[in-house]
Amino acid sequence: MFSSLKSGQVTIEINALVPEKILNAFWNSQIYTCNIVKVSLTTVRVTIYYRDYKDAEILIKKYKGKVKIVRTSGIIVLLMKMRRKISLVIGMGLFFSVIYILSNYIWAIDIETQRNLSPFEVRQQLSSIGIKPGLSKSQINVYQIEKKMEDLNSQIMWIRVRVEGSTLKLVIKEKVNPPSTEKTLYNQVVAKMDGEVKRVYTNSGNPAVVPGDIVKKGDDLILPIQGREGFEMEVKPSGTVIANTFYDKFMEVQVSGEKLERTGNKNSDMYLNFFGKKVYLKKAINQFEYYDKIEEKDGFFNKITYFEKKGINVNLDKESTVKEATEKLEGSLRKTLSNDAKIIDKKTTVEDIEGGKILINVKFTVEQDIARNVS
Repeated sequence: MFSSLKSGQVTIEINALVPEKILNAFWNSQIYTCNIVKVSLTTVRVTIYYRDYKDAEILIKKYKGKVKIVRTSGIIVLLMKMRRKISLVIGMGLFFSVIYILSNYIWAIDIETQRNLSPFEVRQQLSSIGIKPGLSKSQINVYQIEKKMEDLNSQIMWIRVRVEGSTLKLVIKEKVNPPSTEKTLYNQVVAKMDGEVKRVYTNSGNPAVVPGDIVKKGDDLILPIQGREGFEMEVKPSGTVIANTFYDKFMEVQVSGEKLERTGNKNSDMYLNFFGKKVYLKKAINQFEYYDKIEEKDGFFNKITYFEKKGINVNLDKESTVKEATEKLEGSLRKTLSNDAKIIDKKTTVEDIEGGKILINVKFTVEQDIARNVS
């Protein structure tokens, strides 16, 4: 007998025509055996040292026998089995270590506001005091953050900051400003924009302007009184005041020379941001001579996209280009006007600027109702 604490043991089953020859070969080769059991005429079960298993296997094959491992025991055998799984154990250990380390940092900021204060504005103010994703939890004092945010933003009435997992959560209550005490006269008809009065039609009330008057936005157009002097009475004014109003529109167009335009080719970088250090997942080889660069930042994961631009020759007819640009400017203006407004005049001026570009400026005269009821 030998101690399984010091060496591994293997119990094998030998199948051969004459298994006794194999046992004799073991003894001649100094392979120590024990617990020999004859299972059948051609089968023998025997226990050997684990270190002798390879030699035993060679002898069994030499005598044209077959071998099968029945049982193993001992620390060495156990260690040999564990060696095959050590990479899995190390991988699991590293995984849990990374999870633990990452759990000690803030990776998201959740902001809950009410009506007037936007989360974007709050996020910008947090960034100005050094609070952003990737910050260690040990560097965060929620009470100091609350105090600094109240000092930074006068709209904050009350704020609560808490760390929940890897998220910094802010709940903000806003101040409700009292209603404006500025007095507005009851029942007025005023100008909603600057203009030159052309015609005045009143349903009730006396006109405050006559054709040819220049009015500014907010000026009275129809007074809340009606009747001759000495016989006036207060009424709710209403009516229509048609005036010429003026709009300036301009457009810059390149008519000659070389112009950079996107080709459709693009490339991108992708990287992780660890405490201000970039760890690239993908690094683009930017071979573009001219390009637009757009950076998308999302705290931890970021991306930079490069859009290739190439110069193309431009040679446009100046007269037709000015005409086309004027039509586009007029179309954009019409989208902002009411259905009853009319464009009665337009004056176009063209100015040459550097690089083969021209600046097209169009002054539009629009006839429309400028009266607005205020009550």
